[in-house]
Amino acid sequence: MNDDPSPTNTDGASSGAPVDPLPREIEPAPEVPPPEKRDKPKKGFASSLKSVLTYGSYSVYLVTAWILGVFGIIMQSYLMLFLRDYFVLYIPQIEQVYIFIGFILLGYMSVELVVRFFGGYIGDNYNRKWLSVFTMFFSGIAMLILAFSTGLIGLIAGSLIIAGSSIFSSGSTSYIYEQIEPQHSGLAMGLFQTSSGFGLIGLGLVTWLLATSIPFVITIQIVFFIGSMCYMAAAVIRVLFLAEPRPILRKAKETNRARDFIKQNSNALKLIWVILPVFSIVLILDALSDGFFRFVSTFYLNEALGFSIGEISIMLIFVLAFSIPLSVWVGSFFDRRGSRRAVIVVYSVMPITLVLLILAPLFPFWLPIIIAAPLISTYPILEPLFSTAFLALAMKNINDILWWTLILTYLRKAMPRSETAKMISIFFIVIFLAFLVTPIPSGIIYTIYGALPILGLSLLFNFIILGILVFGKVEPKPIPEEYQSM
Repeated sequence: MNDDPSPTNTDGASSGAPVDPLPREIEPAPEVPPPEKRDKPKKGFASSLKSVLTYGSYSVYLVTAWILGVFGIIMQSYLMLFLRDYFVLYIPQIEQVYIFIGFILLGYMSVELVVRFFGGYIGDNYNRKWLSVFTMFFSGIAMLILAFSTGLIGLIAGSLIIAGSSIFSSGSTSYIYEQIEPQHSGLAMGLFQTSSGFGLIGLGLVTWLLATSIPFVITIQIVFFIGSMCYMAAAVIRVLFLAEPRPILRKAKETNRARDFIKQNSNALKLIWVILPVFSIVLILDALSDGFFRFVSTFYLNEALGFSIGEISIMLIFVLAFSIPLSVWVGSFFDRRGSRRAVIVVYSVMPITLVLLILAPLFPFWLPIIIAAPLISTYPILEPLFSTAFLALAMKNINDILWWTLILTYLRKAMPRSETAKMISIFFIVIFLAFLVTPIPSGIIYTIYGALPILGLSLLFNFIILGILVFGKVEPKPIPEEYQSM
């Protein structure tokens, strides 16, 4: 339902030595520093920001991405609770709700997996501007259906249209990639990820509607209706103001369309494993970890720890308030210092968040109770913010935003323009294959044993990933010569 939050390239690894644009006096050979040791010309933050915002249609695309952020965060934050309460309200005859939710998610992700396989080819061979328009338009249609749905057919239809709209996502993401120069891609992707921060508006709307005693499912459906109108408006904005993309030059295509499709996707798959072998493994393991966590986290907060949906909203609002400046800073840090250090620092927080969440029933507050108690009695609304669960949720959500900022930057720096959409598409196909493993086992385990075994499994994957990041080489390898002219 949103444009791919897509990955980018390498940590500081560049494909060649930095080139000094200024003439120098000739010096004796022994005193000339090796090219890789010379300092690159550096731009200040304001100058870099100005450069990014003047790239092609980047500013227009960024504004429409903010619209995605306002309503996309609703799906991300409340999807599991919405599905649970939707079945209770409209389809009460279904008893094993959590297992059935697992099947719904499996169907959704299976459809998205299939359409993304074709979406990469479409994104590299058809007009990317119009693909970016279609992804907004069809997402709006899906939200409109969900806004008025009161049964299983409407729920499935809306979900399938959202999943199907992913066929345009790789081309849409590729459109904005080609508007960004590699040297500022970290900052550009950081700004793009600030769209998540605009979810504050959507979360605020949900919190306000809940405060008026409107039932939760109806509240989300009202937000879906407003979102559908905004998505349609964003589609119109993209039609009117996005520039036409540059034509993609590549070697001669196969005359047989099916053979050309297979050949291009095969080349893209090979290129991914050539350029990003270790990083690809990291993302597969992260997809498994995140799949288990996302299924269970809001159920755990609401049912095991006893937080109301309104209290969870307050937590998320404070979390997103910190995400906007951090996303920009991390992207800029990536451009200046390289990615390996940034990736390790960001991901090292992930296991800590899960440990805190698991320990939350034993240690309800992160502040000493002697300090927390008087503050809570004076300002009861702040009680969720002093909880250990809030601290864990804040660290996890902010780190997810920063993590995807780094992934987007990795992919932007690593991928050749002619193969971008297919590589993004195949990358996410691999990730979705990992996601597909998680919904049904999660539903069964949660129904029988509760949340803790699932959180423990997610934590195990976190430790494995962190070990790979610390001891492995995640930096992209140079693009092979035969792919550079494609």
